[in-house]
Amino acid sequence: MRTAYLSGPGDARRVTVTALAAVALALTGCVVTTEGAADTPTVQPGELDEAGGNPCPEELPIGDDPSGHGFGVEHAAEELPELLEPQEAWVCRYDSEDRATTESGGVVMGWRRAAGPDAVAPETLPALGEALDGLALVPDDQACTADLGPRWMVVYSHDGDLTGVVVDDYGCRRVRLTDDPHHTPPGSDGQEGVVGGILDGGHAVLEALGPVQRG
Repeated sequence: MRTAYLSGPGDARRVTVTALAAVALALTGCVVTTEGAADTPTVQPGELDEAGGNPCPEELPIGDDPSGHGFGVEHAAEELPELLEPQEAWVCRYDSEDRATTESGGVVMGWRRAAGPDAVAPETLPALGEALDGLALVPDDQACTADLGPRWMVVYSHDGDLTGVVVDDYGCRRVRLTDDPHHTPPGSDGQEGVVGGILDGGHAVLEALGPVQRG
C-alpha cells in the first residue's frame, strides 16, 4: 500500500484530514489519499519477469533533457508520490560517459551501469522504506554544489511490480522516480503512482543503503 505525505519546512508536514478522521478511516480499511499526492497505482506483477529477472537497465533512459548535457529532467515535482512498500530491492551504480559535444562545446553525457545489481539486505528494507516515505518537495531556496559523481538506482519489487529510485550522488542528492526502470526516463511526467520532476530526500536514501551496500 502506498502512503501519501505532504512535506514542508520543519514540522510543517501535515495531511488534509484530521488525526481522528485518519484513524477512523484506517479502522474501516479505507485508503486515505491526501491532497497534493499522486494517485494510487495498479500493481503490475509481471514487471520483474518481463525484465528477465534483471532489475537495472544497462543505461539510464534520459528522456526530456532541458540542459542538453544528459542530466535529464530538471523541474521540481509539484506533488508527492505514493510508493509501494519495498519487499525486495537492488541497487546499481551508474557512471557518466561523454557521448557527444554541444554546439557550444559542452559535453553531452550518458549514464552506464558500472556496478550491480546488488541485492539490498532484508534488514535494510525498513530503513529504505522510511527514507522513501520521507521524500519531499524541493525547497524554493535550495542551493546545490556544482560537483559531479555517480548516480545510484534503487529498484524495488512489490509483488513483482518494479519501481526505480534514481539518486544523484552529488550536488543536492536529488531524486527522480520511474515506474518502469528499463523504459521510462526517471522523473518523466505522466507516470502511474510515482511523480514527474525532481524530489528532495536523496541523502536519506543513500544513508539507508549505507557505504557497504553501495559498494
